[in-house]
Amino acid sequence: MGIDKTKIRDELLPEVRSYADNTPLADKDTLDCSLGINPYGFPDVVIDIVHSFDVNRLYQYPHSDEAQEAVVKYWQDYAFIEPENVVMTDGSVSALNLLVNVFAKPGAEAVMFMPTFTDMVEYSRMMGMKVHGVATSLEDNFKEDVDRLISAITKDTSFVYIDNPNNPTGQVLSNEELGRILSRCEELSVYAIVDEAYADFIPREESAVMLGPKYNHMISVRTFSKGFGLAGARAGYIITNKELVKYIKKVSNPYMMNEMSRAITAAILNYDVQPVEHGTDFTIIKGALRDACGDKLIMAETDDRVPICLLRHIDENVDLQGLLINENILTCSGSEFEPLSKNFVRLRVPKISEAGKLIQAIKKVAI
Repeated sequence: MGIDKTKIRDELLPEVRSYADNTPLADKDTLDCSLGINPYGFPDVVIDIVHSFDVNRLYQYPHSDEAQEAVVKYWQDYAFIEPENVVMTDGSVSALNLLVNVFAKPGAEAVMFMPTFTDMVEYSRMMGMKVHGVATSLEDNFKEDVDRLISAITKDTSFVYIDNPNNPTGQVLSNEELGRILSRCEELSVYAIVDEAYADFIPREESAVMLGPKYNHMISVRTFSKGFGLAGARAGYIITNKELVKYIKKVSNPYMMNEMSRAITAAILNYDVQPVEHGTDFTIIKGALRDACGDKLIMAETDDRVPICLLRHIDENVDLQGLLINENILTCSGSEFEPLSKNFVRLRVPKISEAGKLIQAIKKVAI
């Protein structure tokens, strides 16, 4: 009898928990929309690789280069990348922490939009840096203002951080907009870290990786946690210029990513189904969600192909996460993201078969 891969995957997914410290646990009757990962889980090839994996590879330290070579091949039709441009990492969080360690200068500034990925804000401050947050405005529905970010970059800036697609809003800057930011960074010899954790949900030709050959001070950070549904594998990578890669490797753990993660990611990059294919479902669900918001809930600027979005209740005293929990919907509270508060939630849309429950809950909360 063959292995029922869909059943195995569906049984595994409910056990995953949100990274947010203040997100409650979901019970069996609660629809978990707090996780940022792909609601459709990981591709079937993952189960094939796990079942055929040679456990003897775990005896030695991880030295295989199959994952790195797969990254190069994955991008070969889009951008010129060589193995020397790539650093494999234990997910994107590990990559970001490593890069902050490289660029941190006590008292120096890190420039970034707000709201953005919380861990990057907190870790930059922990390393003694000042975070210059370019706030997106409520009046402009939290749309990122590229000109304001560019004006904040000076010769004293240690690095620029751009979360694209943005977490928690799900909005996407175009490569033309990124290019304007990167041109300013090149002028001042300031590195720009483009966190593409959610970028597997958009076509590769829209990735910042396409800009790498033109901008020497651009760093793209990618992960397999979101689009490919492999948060537990702890797999990601950095793409940047060869000289910086050499330095990063000198100061990093030489054994990033274990052998099983390397085998899984190498296989998955050659798989013929990509996360971007779920974009149609996400667009349908986000459209229905927007219609259900009524007058009391507002969805912030977002790209409908990306499964996360930010919802705001117009009453600042409302605990929106709490209201949705009462309707058996778990989300991530906006209070997790500076400078937002409890009347916001970051919501990850579910797979389309579960979207009805979410839409009905939103309609009740919006009354």
